[in-house]
Amino acid sequence: MARYLLNPFAEAEHSAVVPGRWVVATVHSRISWPTKKQIVDYDGAEFVLLPQSDSESAAVAIRADAYGLDATEARKRVMEFCSALAWSERQGIEVIAWTGGNLPRPIHMGHGRSIVDFLEAEHLPYPTSDDGRAALALYREGISLDNPFYSFLSLYKAISVVIPNGKQRGSWIDATLADLDDHRATKRRDELLDSRVDVGQYIRDEGRHAIAHAGKQPFVNPDEVEDHYRLQQDVPLLKNLAELAIEREGGIKRSNTIWKEHLYELKGFRDLIPDEILTVLEESGPIPDGTMLEMPDNYTVLARRGADVYAFEQLVPEIVGQIQGGIAMDFVSSDRTVRFRTVLDFSAEKLIFDPVQGIGFLQNRSDKDRVEIEIRILEFQRSILGNGHLEVWDPESDKMLGRSETCIPMNCFVNHEFYENELGTLRELVISLGEGIEVA
Repeated sequence: MARYLLNPFAEAEHSAVVPGRWVVATVHSRISWPTKKQIVDYDGAEFVLLPQSDSESAAVAIRADAYGLDATEARKRVMEFCSALAWSERQGIEVIAWTGGNLPRPIHMGHGRSIVDFLEAEHLPYPTSDDGRAALALYREGISLDNPFYSFLSLYKAISVVIPNGKQRGSWIDATLADLDDHRATKRRDELLDSRVDVGQYIRDEGRHAIAHAGKQPFVNPDEVEDHYRLQQDVPLLKNLAELAIEREGGIKRSNTIWKEHLYELKGFRDLIPDEILTVLEESGPIPDGTMLEMPDNYTVLARRGADVYAFEQLVPEIVGQIQGGIAMDFVSSDRTVRFRTVLDFSAEKLIFDPVQGIGFLQNRSDKDRVEIEIRILEFQRSILGNGHLEVWDPESDKMLGRSETCIPMNCFVNHEFYENELGTLRELVISLGEGIEVA
């Protein structure tokens, strides 16, 4: 089965009972942690997220032998995964113990946690350099620590990794203060500016140097309440600066930048279409006669909401026509009874899909197969209307070509009672038709 159709909960349950050389990191996570075992794919490996229970703490596990890793290499992969997760979620995750064995068994460390039904591990970064990986590791450490002194120092070091020259680093901090976009960071910046403090010099001298060196003034004393409180106020400022440094100087985009650009909506389609044709589509110009595009012969269109996936496979593409900034494209079943209409708006970088008007279906409630398809259509539609989204995949390459943004119905609510009643009626109808009972 294609990976995009696999249920991450069922997959995790299956994986967690397969004996092997497991490496397990018990974690203290500020990220909302899933309440069930969940698989997350990252950088060519599967990581099993283990939920917290009365007897076990939250944990991340990898089966080292499945990837030819020794224990040290497996631990490094887990740490890199945790750093990527912390960067994407902008919340801390700290490894507090390591275990191993033939099955993934975390230990109990007694930490509280925030929980979520399903962890949307999207837009994880893939740093390609040692400096990029180190910067993410220091960032994760900085936002995971409760001690403001060490938290500040780790975040400053994350900046230093991507801006190693001290003079350039100071100039960069001064120039970037106006670009801070976290409310706690801007509040602290404005407090310092209102006090007529040179913020860049303050960060260096009364922050980094004062924490790292006790040989000369100024230095901080962990038992001084004022020092502790001051550094607590400074940490959000350093966090925001570290995020901007890693993004701008390290080339690793923040999740909110990815969301604002939403390039992921049409990236796969962009890779298929030549640049000159994309330019024509973006500008709504005439497509040259005889233009041929090498596109997949069939597609999978699916609705995804959390771990739930409702898919229609082996759909044939039909270009409906050119629209302002892009094209309208249908995905049609081989028997032409099901049709999904999408708009690929390259000028706005949007994959547009209307879960009500964008689904066409030839209903026939005297045909068992068609009733079963109607059930799938309703489940598909309800999934998207319930804050899900649509994805278009090339099944041959197992590559996502595009995805719509999360559906948030405006000025209306999903009538779940309607869907439950309608689906119940249709399921009873399937049984009746299967038993050869005549339907009125």
